[in-house]
Amino acid sequence: STRLSGYNETPLTLNSTGSGEFSATVNKDGSISYTLSYRDLASPVLQAHIHFGRPAITGQIVLFLCTNLTPPVGVPVPQACPQQGTISGTLTAADVIARPTQGIDSAAAGLAEMVKAMRASAAYANVHTQTFPSGEIRGTVGPSDDEDENDDD
Repeated sequence: STRLSGYNETPLTLNSTGSGEFSATVNKDGSISYTLSYRDLASPVLQAHIHFGRPAITGQIVLFLCTNLTPPVGVPVPQACPQQGTISGTLTAADVIARPTQGIDSAAAGLAEMVKAMRASAAYANVHTQTFPSGEIRGTVGPSDDEDENDDD
């Protein structure tokens, strides 16, 4: 889980009134159940994703959480983003956008690579808005303090 803030944005740190929280659980079948909450953003929400990138480094979008724009070709249509509030869902191998330039494969292999990245704090959740289309609030996704192969039973 993570807290999202404009202070975590790159390449420019932002002073935003927006804030949020993201949490994810890796299920036994390899899918990822998540909850994303956000509020007080500067302008309408465009989309939210999980990117492959370490703290303070920009990475490519690999998993869509929601979008109010034209959805990406080749992945299931993500849910619409509320302007504030909470969304939840489950990400599967079908949701992965392959990123060969970053070594992320498609399908089940890519999902497993993103789980590994999240456990290494090499992924982040990002909410993009009209005023800040490259991202207004961001938080590094990493293991919880009590991570002990914390998969569902």
